Amino acid sequence: MAQTIDFVPNDVEVEAYTTPKNQQAADELAHKKEVKKRLEAYLERAQLKRDLSEDDFWA
Repeated sequence: MAQTIDFVPNDVEVEAYTTPKNQQAADELAHKKEVKKRLEAYLERAQLKRDLSEDDFWA
């Protein structure tokens, strides 16, 4: 019978996967993080706006 072993990488291994190898990769990663942050903020504002407009409908 085969056994499967779940392997959870430690912090050093995770950091090695996510650390950019050169300046261009670092710039791209920073840009992606900034875009993701702006998108999440936009979606949060849109959800809040939707929630507020639904409350006005029933008032």
